[in-house]
Order: sequence, then C-alpha cells, then structure tokens
Amino acid sequence: MNDPSIDKRRFTEKGVCEEIKRQPHIFTKLAENALIASESLRNNYFKNTAQFVANLRLAVQAYEKGKRTEPILTVNSVGDISWSDLQGEVVTFIDGGLGQVQLSSQVPILLRVGSYCVRTGERQIAEREQFGYYPVILGDIEGGSKERKDFPDIVRITAELLGGLAALERTPELRLLMFHGPLMYLMNAYAGHTPFTEKDIDLFLTHYAQDQGLSQNLKNDFLREARRKIYPSIAPERAHEWSSRKLFEPLSWISFLYRRLIKEAKRRFGDDKVLQI
Repeated sequence: MNDPSIDKRRFTEKGVCEEIKRQPHIFTKLAENALIASESLRNNYFKNTAQFVANLRLAVQAYEKGKRTEPILTVNSVGDISWSDLQGEVVTFIDGGLGQVQLSSQVPILLRVGSYCVRTGERQIAEREQFGYYPVILGDIEGGSKERKDFPDIVRITAELLGGLAALERTPELRLLMFHGPLMYLMNAYAGHTPFTEKDIDLFLTHYAQDQGLSQNLKNDFLREARRKIYPSIAPERAHEWSSRKLFEPLSWISFLYRRLIKEAKRRFGDDKVLQI
C-alpha cells in the first residue's frame, strides 16, 4: 500500500528536495545551472526550483480535482504531423550574450545579440535561413551605472527585447518567436540604475529598429507614457528633470518594451497563442 505521507511530501518544497537528491543526474544538472545563474539567484536556485516544482504539482492536482478550471499544462500528440503540414511556417530565435575583443591593447566589453530566422520546408537556402548579428560596445553608452556588475545584464535584456520587436516588425508572416532564456526576469535586483540618454537609445535602435519612423514612434510613445504616468509614480522628485532631458530610466524602459512586445504578439497571434514567462 502507498504511504499517504509520501504522497503529501511530493507537494512540498522539502519533499521535492528529497526527490531531487535521490536522482544524481538531475541534482548535478541543477548544480551546474546554479553556477551559471546570476549571483543574486545562485544561493536560492535549488530551493526556488523545488518550490516551483511543488507549486506546479499543486496546480495540476487542483485541475484534476476540479478545483481549477484551466489546466496549467496540456499534452498534445504530434505523431501525425509531417513537414508538409508546417510548410512555409516562419520561426525566429533571439539570443544575446557578452564578449571581449582584444583591440589595440584595450579590451572593450561588447554585447552581441543574434537572430536566426528560418522558413520551414523552403528548399532555397538563401530564402530559408536569415541571420542577424548586432554588436554594441558598452563603452559607447553614455548613461547607465557602468560601475555595477549587473550593468551588462540591463543592456542585454534591453537589446534582446528590441531584437524581438524588430523580428515581429520586419517579418509579417512570423509565426513563432523564441528567446534563449527567460522572457521576463525578476527585476528587483536591477533597481537604481542611472538613466540612459536619448543618444544611448538611438544607438540601440540603429541596430534593432532600422526604420526611422518605427524608432521615433517607439521613443515618443515611451517618453509620453513616462512623463504622464511612470516617472511621477516612481520618482516624483526627478520626474520633471528626467522628462525634460528625455532620459530613459532602465527598468521603466524595459517594462515598456515587455508590454509592447506582448501587445504586438497578442495582436498578431491572439491571446491564446502568447506564452508569457
């Protein structure tokens, strides 16, 4: 007979931790992932993973018992799908990273965001695959808190979101947009950065939104919203200065890009086809 106490432990953080420790291959992989996570997440990585698994199980159980109307996960069979069923579907993958380049005894830190777009079933390679590679040297950016260790992360997150927006804009037939890593991060740890200047934003948009009209609209929409709502709410004592100087507070700018990306994706695909992470 099954021990009821064992079943209950499956839905607790402590119980999931015990399960993971009994599976060395999973435990080792989690340890490896913790080492490459940001320092602010590393110490609680194992604990947070166990809590997530426990909460996920509780949600699945709630649906099975009729206490939840919508399933948190669904399983679908794709055994009958062939390549011909996906003929012409356009998929884009966005990935960002940081690198160093030796240049005349200096070692500038640069941001690299790449996009890979593929049209399934297309026989002509030139039409089937498109690559985009956009480097930005962090030293060219005027604003931001460069002395902080998480400054490169702020720049990378911003660039990845702009890369996703650019992919949606330039590819009307895009059906699937994927990001390497989470779409949304826990942003509390990134608070307090010095605002970006308008010149910094232009530097980003030169690579990620080459259409001048699109770039200007994106900037104007943010500055209008920041002046009316965002800055008076988050920094009333600095709202007038930031607005008059056309400064872009990093987390507000990132939040604006998140909302714009989700809005455009919902408009393109419908609410039920957009996964928010």
